[in-house]
Amino acid sequence: MTLSRAVRYRCELVGRFTCDAGQFEARVLELSENGAFLEEGDLPVVPGDRATLALSLPGGTPLSTALTVVRYGSNRQELRHASVDHLTLARRGFGVEFESMDDDELERLRDFLELLDGR
Repeated sequence: MTLSRAVRYRCELVGRFTCDAGQFEARVLELSENGAFLEEGDLPVVPGDRATLALSLPGGTPLSTALTVVRYGSNRQELRHASVDHLTLARRGFGVEFESMDDDELERLRDFLELLDGR
């Protein structure tokens, strides 16, 4: 049986990524209920590493969740340009999967994803 994949939303968020090597600024390029795709930047991680990510979302304190790095890869971002149609940029980074999140935090995340869906 195949589980359905959560809808991923493109975004440009900055979060605080904390791992064994310290704290780092992380750019979130895609976000879903189950995880995110983070731009590589200075993040010193490999698949299998565990960490936490804190994101400032509307409605209170930053959302903070434990995660596991599940893949290293690339993400395509569409760019708008006045003289070029269909311009995309490949960005290297990490796919992360969120671990258990309490119900209130999950509801805040879902509310934020609805805002992203409506834009």
